[in-house]
Amino acid sequence: MEIKKYRPSKGFIWTLLLVFFPIWLLFKYVPLTNQRQEQAIKKEMDYQKRKAVEVLDIVTDEEQAKLPKINYKKYALEKRNGHFWLIPREYYGDGGFNIRWPTDVNEILGSEWSEENKGNYSVVHVFMYSRQYELNDYIQNEKFSNKEPCVNKNYWFVWNGINIRLYDIYAKNLTDKQYMDVCFTALKILNEKIKEIHYVN
Repeated sequence: MEIKKYRPSKGFIWTLLLVFFPIWLLFKYVPLTNQRQEQAIKKEMDYQKRKAVEVLDIVTDEEQAKLPKINYKKYALEKRNGHFWLIPREYYGDGGFNIRWPTDVNEILGSEWSEENKGNYSVVHVFMYSRQYELNDYIQNEKFSNKEPCVNKNYWFVWNGINIRLYDIYAKNLTDKQYMDVCFTALKILNEKIKEIHYVN
């Protein structure tokens, strides 16, 4: 799966400067005399990185005006790596989308899994990260594989230049086969239900 090349814009460079300038001030004026101070600085760095992601993945009014008209009752609009994606509302979740177990899996794959714990809300969240931003030591590009998604427990993979990560929020007791079907469901949602849109003006 080929990763799309990313060329940083002037806005991206300025944002990085704004992010790392306060971090530089911390290094310059806060002496690292103990482990607690080091942890505080690392925490601040992670926070600033997350804020940079939030700012650069926001769809601006200028960008919105150039996009085609969107039915927001049916779709949510997300921006990743400078590209715009429509996610069906029925799946949409913060930072990506949700897969309900086993409802969505059965509907999309035509399988017949049953819910063992009746009445419990089971969901796997699928995060979509802009690949040029490494949020922290845990979410790093090198952890997202270009190998075939879902096979051999490859639940962190790259799709259209976007880092995809499955996270089982309330579906902790799934077997390997069940979780692989959840992953295949995520892949079909990505390939068949999530649509990229482009500027029309």
